[in-house]
Amino acid sequence: MAVAPYRTVLVRILGISALAMLSGCIGNTAFDEINATEPVGPGFPTALFRNYAYLAKSFGTSAAPAGQAFDADAAISLTGADNTISGVANAYALKAIAAAKGDDVLPEPAPDGDADAENVRLELLRDLDDGRDKTPDEAARAQADYDCWVINRRVPSLAAAAQTCRRSVTVSLAKLERTLNPTPAPPVAETAPPSAPVASTAVSPPAPAPASTAMAVQPAFTTQFTVLFASRSAYLSPEGMAVVSQAIDAARIGRQPHIRIIGHSDMDENSRALALKRAKAVELALVESGARSDAISIASDREAKDRGAVISLEP
Repeated sequence: MAVAPYRTVLVRILGISALAMLSGCIGNTAFDEINATEPVGPGFPTALFRNYAYLAKSFGTSAAPAGQAFDADAAISLTGADNTISGVANAYALKAIAAAKGDDVLPEPAPDGDADAENVRLELLRDLDDGRDKTPDEAARAQADYDCWVINRRVPSLAAAAQTCRRSVTVSLAKLERTLNPTPAPPVAETAPPSAPVASTAVSPPAPAPASTAMAVQPAFTTQFTVLFASRSAYLSPEGMAVVSQAIDAARIGRQPHIRIIGHSDMDENSRALALKRAKAVELALVESGARSDAISIASDREAKDRGAVISLEP
């Protein structure tokens, strides 16, 4: 589906000082304009407007429960909210308004020196190239989740909300990529036409295979899964999330009640702290996917052969 070209107007959030300059405007400028704004047509700009407007209003207006951040239950308390928090809400409102007008609203720049955020942003931009047109709702959600993570981090009192958005962007990026690249259905084997019957050479049907032979062709139950990471990163990619989902499914099918995670760093990285961060990232993803935290144990290996985390299912 063709989408009208966006005007190249980059909406940037320039930091805490700029947010403070916007303070005090929340009640009578950007919020009022959000309520009076009608997005231009369907598609990605409209979906982006809805997501940013929700983020803005999540700080206490009637459109969303007061005190909630994006996908977070009571992650933000408005008691004693200061002008900086008001500025963050106003920043989301301004992005919503720009998107509604059809402006090209790009994801926030990654903070200086933050390789994790930079990697996520680059992955998001790649996905947005196709996602804006092909799956606008999922693309807009992924961008809003990323911005929620980056913008909220600038305010110390929003640290918990920022972490929630960080987890959310992993999930929304994985969903976007699955939608853009669906797993093809397995090919259907063609059935050969039946041979013409030969009356004089009728053959009895073969005897069933012995039980031991039938058991031999059953696939082995997988109890170990490896989640791989980029160099010097503990960011759980969509591919890593897919491995976590496989492990959860296998644990349920095999009724394996205990999970052990060993985080790795390779010989070049040689970092026990990084290995442990990778194990904790996988642990968090497992818990959010339904695993019990008290059933998971973690460890680290700083001199492994891979940059990953091994999930082992145990009885």
